[in-house]
Amino acid sequence: MKKLIYAVQWVRTKKGYKIFLFILFLILLLSIMISCSIGVGGGDFKTLIYTVIYPKEPSEIGRIMVEMRMPRAVAACFTGAAFALSGCVMQGVTKNPLADSGLLGINAGAGFFVALTAVVFPSMPALGTTVFAFLGAAMAVLSVYGLGMGKHKTGSIRLILAGSAVSAFLTALSQGISLTFGISKSLSFWTAGSLSGITWQQLIFIIPWIIGFGCVSIFISEHLSVLALGEENAIGLGVNVQAIRFIGIAAVLVMAGASVSLVGGISFLGLIVPHSARFIVGEDYKRLLPISALLGAILLVLADIAARMIHAPFDTPVGALVVAIGVPFFLVLTYRKKGAVL
Repeated sequence: MKKLIYAVQWVRTKKGYKIFLFILFLILLLSIMISCSIGVGGGDFKTLIYTVIYPKEPSEIGRIMVEMRMPRAVAACFTGAAFALSGCVMQGVTKNPLADSGLLGINAGAGFFVALTAVVFPSMPALGTTVFAFLGAAMAVLSVYGLGMGKHKTGSIRLILAGSAVSAFLTALSQGISLTFGISKSLSFWTAGSLSGITWQQLIFIIPWIIGFGCVSIFISEHLSVLALGEENAIGLGVNVQAIRFIGIAAVLVMAGASVSLVGGISFLGLIVPHSARFIVGEDYKRLLPISALLGAILLVLADIAARMIHAPFDTPVGALVVAIGVPFFLVLTYRKKGAVL
């Protein structure tokens, strides 16, 4: 235990933080390479590197690694980082330690539009479904934000209650549509969260949004640290609380909405990772956000590897594995934070 405490104290130093950040980046790269190399058809690092360097001369297994496995590994990397960043920003904006992007109804809104798309446009290509899911997430967030607006400001409790109501309503509509039109089976796999079948075309559309608004969240990190001191203190220090809250929620919408539209509703990632990062580097959001992004990316890449190995050659929804980790974590956190959840 003492060694762990010393390690955490070392990471919180300027030099230790930079080294730890670099180590996490190397672990992420290694995880992606392992993910691309594991599968029923085999593969190894040498084949992967050769295929990436010489894409015009791929072997059969090299083509599988680059065209099928690498897109899902890259998707896991970026969406894992986006979910973690979204949860971290939500906790800063609402000052609620149990907050994540799901509080804004993003999962429910995206799921509702996916259900509608499956019924109205059954032959819609994957990219089209991704676009509609993102629009659904945006619609849900706008509804939550509109309902959560007080006369002069947005209260975090009011926002959370509005998010719960909108999520419950949209989830009920999605279930009603899926049962009425017999699409429950196909919709449930997306709702549970899956990285199966992701293409480079979808990634080219989604990744720029995640990178762009990930940078926005990093940009407001200092203000989030000040906001953690209390709203009155933040106003006294010259922070425009409403502007930061709006920018933060917009960043969460785009990052989490884009991620959900690509891989489905993966719950608890935005809850687990920020608290783990907070234990390691403390409450400073300038450090907390980058560490959360890397840890989230690593966790989802490794979870996807496990999901493919549990019942090979069939895919296990990766969201189910994340929930299996997240529920015990959530219960422990709830017990420790009781009386201070809101």
